[in-house]
Amino acid sequence: MSLLGNELRMAILLQSRGVMKGSELAAELEVSERQIRKYRGDLEQAGIFIDTKSGVYGGYELLSKGNLLGLNLKTEDLTILEMINEQLKFNNDLYSKEFNDVLDRLRAHLNEKSESINSMNYFTIQPRINCDEGLEKKKYRDIHEACLTHRKISMSYYSLTSGEKERVIHPYGLFHYKGDLYLVAYCERRQAFIDFKVCRIKAYKVLEEKFQVDRSFSWKKYSENTIGIYKDKEIEVKLQVFHPFSVIVKEKIWVDNQQINELEDGSIIFRAKMKGYSEIKSWILSMGSKVKVLEPEQLQQDIRNETECIKNLY
Repeated sequence: MSLLGNELRMAILLQSRGVMKGSELAAELEVSERQIRKYRGDLEQAGIFIDTKSGVYGGYELLSKGNLLGLNLKTEDLTILEMINEQLKFNNDLYSKEFNDVLDRLRAHLNEKSESINSMNYFTIQPRINCDEGLEKKKYRDIHEACLTHRKISMSYYSLTSGEKERVIHPYGLFHYKGDLYLVAYCERRQAFIDFKVCRIKAYKVLEEKFQVDRSFSWKKYSENTIGIYKDKEIEVKLQVFHPFSVIVKEKIWVDNQQINELEDGSIIFRAKMKGYSEIKSWILSMGSKVKVLEPEQLQQDIRNETECIKNLY
């Protein structure tokens, strides 16, 4: 059985908090107590059993706390998890060690190992995050629970453009980008959705006050036509990319609307509508003399200016 978001949120809340009354769960998930009883039935059909305790301190309680999902894993599933595990190590993920420990327990449960994956050598070619891992993990857990329970966060955040400022945000979710963890949240001060780099949150407090979820918010639309975390005005880009970068560019889908035409000399014409002007510039500059900006004219001029600045440094 496939579980929906609220059923899993209910299981996670019981996992982290222990016994909770139906009214408390209903308030957290913003549904009726009748719906909570339905979620309990859905969870039990999926093998996640919930007990009820009577009395003043009674309520719902997760029975198998050590085995939240009770999944019937197969060898093929373990292989997929092995690959994800190695990718987390490669990305220097904050929870890569914990994921590996979970995987060790699954291996022991299945009483077998994946020779094909374990015999391969993986290594990282990017810098590790310079932080107190214990503090960052607590920050992650608190933000994650605030997302689940729709609670506002008051925080002191350092921005590269405006310095350290106090903000109140509505957290919507977390994602990784280039080895760093980011939080997508609605900022009350800016009155807009913004990506916040989690390691730049200097101090924070999860508030009791809840926020109303914007049902029109779409993760797909939010990140549409971007090649990074910046989401400014969309521009139409036209590039001529020469070998060997023509091969590298063809190997990826940078944005869904991209068009690539191959030329006889081995170069390509790359066309796309893209957001994130500073990252578009950075991407073009990373290809050095193997790319030529054909459109727009402003981007041509900005790349010329940037290369002149670099030239003047030397």
